[in-house]
Amino acid sequence: MKKILITLLLLLSSCATILTGSKKSVLFESNPNGAKVFINGFERGETPVQLYVEADDRVDFRLDNYKERVVVMDSDFNLVAIINGFSIIGWGIDALTGSLKRVNTKYVKVDLEKSSGNIAMLNFAIENGKITDINVLSDKKIIETTIVLK
Repeated sequence: MKKILITLLLLLSSCATILTGSKKSVLFESNPNGAKVFINGFERGETPVQLYVEADDRVDFRLDNYKERVVVMDSDFNLVAIINGFSIIGWGIDALTGSLKRVNTKYVKVDLEKSSGNIAMLNFAIENGKITDINVLSDKKIIETTIVLK
C-alpha cells in the first residue's frame, strides 16, 4: 500500500512548480527614481522596488515628462523540471503553471529620457478633445486617431 501511495505521489508531482515556482523576485530601478512600475498593465509600485515577475511579463516604467520605457522579462528553461523524468502529468502541470520557464534576471535599471513637447500636446488633446475617428491598419501595425479639440 505504501509503495502505491509513493508511486502515485511521484507520478502526480510537478517538480519545477513545487521547488521553484514560476515567479522570481527582481529589483527594479530607474534614473531618475520615482517612476511608476506597471507589470502587465497593473501598477505595482515606484522605483526602486522589489517585485515578483514571471517569464515574458511586460514591465512599463512611467514618469511625468519622461518617455515611457518597456522591458519584457527574459527567461530560460527551468532545469529543475528535468526531475519530472517521464512523468507526463508532472510536465503538464509545470507547463500549465508556467514553471517550465524561469526569469534569469535579478536586477533591472532603466534610464528615462526627457519627453518632447509632442507628448505633452498629445496628452492635452486626449484630455480636452473628443475622439471622432479611429482607423486600425493591422498590416502596417498603425492606429490612426482623429481628435477634435473642444
